Amino acid sequence: MRFGIALESFTYPGKTLDIASIYLMAQRAEALGFDSVWTWDHLLLGSRRVFPVLDSLTTLASIGALTSKIKLGTGVLILALRNPLVVAKVLSTIQYMTKGRLVIGSASGWYEREFRATGTDFKRRGKIYEERFKLVQKLVNETDVNYESSSILLEHATLEPRSAERIPMLMGGYSDSVLSRAGRISDGWISYYYTPTDYHESWSKVESAAKDAGRDRNSLKRMNIVPLSIASTFEEADRMVKDFTSRYMDLPKNSKCTVESSVRGTIKECLEQVQEYAKAGVQDLIFIPCNYDISVVEKAAREILPAFSSE
Repeated sequence: MRFGIALESFTYPGKTLDIASIYLMAQRAEALGFDSVWTWDHLLLGSRRVFPVLDSLTTLASIGALTSKIKLGTGVLILALRNPLVVAKVLSTIQYMTKGRLVIGSASGWYEREFRATGTDFKRRGKIYEERFKLVQKLVNETDVNYESSSILLEHATLEPRSAERIPMLMGGYSDSVLSRAGRISDGWISYYYTPTDYHESWSKVESAAKDAGRDRNSLKRMNIVPLSIASTFEEADRMVKDFTSRYMDLPKNSKCTVESSVRGTIKECLEQVQEYAKAGVQDLIFIPCNYDISVVEKAAREILPAFSSE
């Protein structure tokens, strides 16, 4: 199992994002042996109560310049809001400049206000997302791309310079149609706040769709993003992570996302919970450190990562 760290690239209304802390967290994660760091993605979040949010890809590009080996991920990029050629060029550039460290988690999106602001049909977001996903996938991984739709014409399009490393492009989301789509055309599934049981159940649907499409299901990446809270007792850690989630996160109502997915408690309890994720088939467990406290990351590096090292 590999481990990642979600960065505080967005925060709750009234709080100021601390860029130095974000950079420090990413650099410490790399030094401590984590495999990846992740940014959140929104263009607008909140109206009268605004959630400060950094552009996900710009943030990863800057972190890439300050690190040398840690992977750089989006959890998750809302592709339906973006012009596919423009976003493909940005992805290709970051991949080239960071020597192949980019990992893209993406989804169709849920926040209707962003769709209205970008002139994107919210009711058609699933179809729009799939079309743009496949086109971006082609542009970042292939040369001499030809494509025509009602609004886009590409003739012998090739993005250069490009990295020799393929950009893994995973899908997020929870409905059966989304899980089927992930199995059919993506490089894997990335979930959020899913318990081991619910993850395993949903992953079986991704695998089934991949098998039906004639794909090698073992080649698909399996990722889950969950909070991490370490304390002297389970009760204390549980209280902390529930408070953190209530201030920061909006869990999708049409899903099984729950704060009960949190890895929390004493180190022994956290190790037992991580083991359950390993049994459920998760390959990459991405921690949201409670309150984005760097000491939580350092404790996890000392006490959790060695227990799951393949060395």
